Amino acid sequence: MKTEQAFPNPHRTDMTGMTLRQYAAIKLKVPNSGTDWLDDMIRQSLKDDFAAKAMQSILSEDPDYHTKYKFFDLADFSYQCADAMMKEREQNAT
Repeated sequence: MKTEQAFPNPHRTDMTGMTLRQYAAIKLKVPNSGTDWLDDMIRQSLKDDFAAKAMQSILSEDPDYHTKYKFFDLADFSYQCADAMMKEREQNAT
């Protein structure tokens, strides 16, 4: 079965390009590209996004957070939230 390329490049013979499945996995942030290393990168990107959103939420609820706690604690807690989200996401994957 021939795999259709997302970005075929007729001028490069040393590169086959990205498959549509890989492109969709990246764009949709779904670690199901069929390529282990790419799926790992997508998972890490998702985790970073979840941690950033958790941090933004905490800071928006308590603008004086920095006077009460260390930012390292905030970062650690944000990644704990991200880990919980990733775990829940994996358990509910269909």
